[in-house]
Amino acid sequence: MATIALWSFAVFLASVFAGLLTGITLTPRYRGAVRAAAWTAGAVLGYCMAFVSYSVNLYNDAVGILGLSALVCIFSQFLYRDSWSTKLAIALMACLIANVSTFMLCGTTDTLLGMRLGLIQESPYETANLIFFIAIKLVVYAGLSVLYMRFLRRTLHRTIEAVSGKMLVFIPALVISVIGFYIINLVSNSVGIYPDSFWFFPLYLTVCVIFVVEFWMIFYSIDQSARTMKTTAELNVATNIQKSMLPCIFPAFPEREEFDVFATMDPAKEVGGDFYDFFMVDDSHLAVVVADVSGKGVPAALFMVIGKTLIKDHTQPGRNLGEVFTEVNNLLCESNSEGLFITAFEGVLDLVTGEFCYVNAGHEIPFLCRKGGEFEPHKIKAGFVLAGMEGIHYRCGSMQLEPGDRIFQYTDGVTEATNKANELYGMERLRAVLCENASLAPSELLLKIKADIDMFVKDAPQFDDITMLCLEYRGAQP
Repeated sequence: MATIALWSFAVFLASVFAGLLTGITLTPRYRGAVRAAAWTAGAVLGYCMAFVSYSVNLYNDAVGILGLSALVCIFSQFLYRDSWSTKLAIALMACLIANVSTFMLCGTTDTLLGMRLGLIQESPYETANLIFFIAIKLVVYAGLSVLYMRFLRRTLHRTIEAVSGKMLVFIPALVISVIGFYIINLVSNSVGIYPDSFWFFPLYLTVCVIFVVEFWMIFYSIDQSARTMKTTAELNVATNIQKSMLPCIFPAFPEREEFDVFATMDPAKEVGGDFYDFFMVDDSHLAVVVADVSGKGVPAALFMVIGKTLIKDHTQPGRNLGEVFTEVNNLLCESNSEGLFITAFEGVLDLVTGEFCYVNAGHEIPFLCRKGGEFEPHKIKAGFVLAGMEGIHYRCGSMQLEPGDRIFQYTDGVTEATNKANELYGMERLRAVLCENASLAPSELLLKIKADIDMFVKDAPQFDDITMLCLEYRGAQP
């Protein structure tokens, strides 16, 4: 009876250690006295379960490993505030740590020293050796608790925060690990490998090393997943910030009847380097901008913010657009450590006369549609890209728009959209869609083009940002 009581207590200590790690990691739901009373009741129940189980079969660890682990998981669900998946994952991880440390540190130490100290005469379940084994456990668990609080707990808190408490994906591996310990015990006991066997020490040392590696892999995957989720969350924020920087409320100027303008931007990644803009320079002049930053992702998006801000700030009433791009280019060159560049097109429409002044810095040529006609590429000479070389002088061009005329401008993500056969969408298909839908309002026209692009590429991935802008001049209003 003493042997069963001591062995039950020795095994029971592992669940106490697991409960301790769980308690110091999770967020309490009740005050300390309530939690202490609940855990004490759970401890009494757990010890009684272990005692009864080992009274039936001293070599069956079903309750000692699985039953007590389940008890820790159940109590953690009721006593702490975190999400159920977080509570279950932390409890299972604590049980895994307890099991690994029990076999790798406590069991192997007892096997190596018990015989030499004369504590094992005929069986490792002798009273003197069991007391020694319990003492080893208390020392090991105390040391590991300090190390856990010092190093691992903070990392786990950061991980839980990064994944917003959604730890469900990590639970299966932890469940398999805890069950795996029981299966290994069951198999080893069935073939006669007990603590007094020659093969006990090398077997469990090998098994524990495997589980330590597995535990590291689980924790590493949790950490990497947390980093990925955090990065994704940050990119989502960046996406929302970028979208908020582009005019996105349509109709853009409902009180102005002289024109209609609509634009869209679909980034290839979470954030893109394309941008568009339109704004009133003064009461009678509207500016439109379409641009494309070289590269993709966050660097291009940041450079886009700089370029967009500079172009808008330097576009002033009566100022020549060539001078605007010349100055913007020099400023971009000064802060271009990454070697990026921008292709850009800007036009300013005189709402009274219909004169449309423009400047093109290496960008796509626009399409022009006269009232009642078809869209045709308006071939204009493109200057050098922005931020490519300091000291470049840009020239401004102009054209006369009549009421009903339209200008369509875009980035190369439109014409270079690629399907699975590596075929380009191309200028000809773009022109055909524009002509087929020339009578539509700018907003409807752009939606038709995007739908045609999607139909063309189908399931092929989008490699470049797709940006489009359409401006219709309706004439001066009385």
